[in-house]
Amino acid sequence: MNGPLDANALNAVMRLTDATDFLVRSRREMVRVWCAVLEAGAALTIRVMNSEDTAESTLLEVDEAGNRLLLECPPGWLAMTCRHDMGDSLMLTGVLDGMKIQFQSSMGEIAEVDGTRALSLRMPEFLWRFQRRRGARRQVEGLKIRLNLGFTEADAQVTDLGSGGIGVLNCDSALRLQPGETLHGCAIILPGVGQIAVGLTVRDVTPERWSNGQDGWAVARVGCEFTELDRHTQQLLAHCLEALAED
Repeated sequence: MNGPLDANALNAVMRLTDATDFLVRSRREMVRVWCAVLEAGAALTIRVMNSEDTAESTLLEVDEAGNRLLLECPPGWLAMTCRHDMGDSLMLTGVLDGMKIQFQSSMGEIAEVDGTRALSLRMPEFLWRFQRRRGARRQVEGLKIRLNLGFTEADAQVTDLGSGGIGVLNCDSALRLQPGETLHGCAIILPGVGQIAVGLTVRDVTPERWSNGQDGWAVARVGCEFTELDRHTQQLLAHCLEALAED
């Protein structure tokens, strides 16, 4: 689930999200977003794909003519990259005006900008811009959701729940859910209520580290937006959220 997106997976994500407001493919719009991130001095989290290595940075320059993004080189970056094949890729994430900005890049190169060491990345062909979440999410325990993957079903643990979406822990690494993927006919299992049928669109996949008291293991939190909700289902979710607020 946490591996790098190869060309086929990226193309699948592009096909799935091309008709939404989340995928930005316009070069002019991407440059506008990066310039806004630069002006705001917004922090960017850099994660080496297929690993737990992360670093924080900020944009130094948007070189449109050179097709490059120049970022402040994070401390210990060279040591970090030495642990990985240079064929690996990076996922960069930031927040701008309440929206999550996310894009993938190659490992990049070290450059000098006005005497400052910088990380030079090639501009990607697209980025994701996730809208502000509809309604607050509440942390929950003991809830399960049945994921309908078309060819099979799998139960996952619910971590947080809101009127517009849900967060789940996907412990089965073989599933490899990706942003943009749509799941139909899933079911939230509520004690005393039964199953609530929902459709889901995966919006983000974030690696997390959990412990069983002795050894740790890596899982992924999968953030999803609800789709295909009828009025009855919306009311059941509202009642569930009210009950959680009273606990």
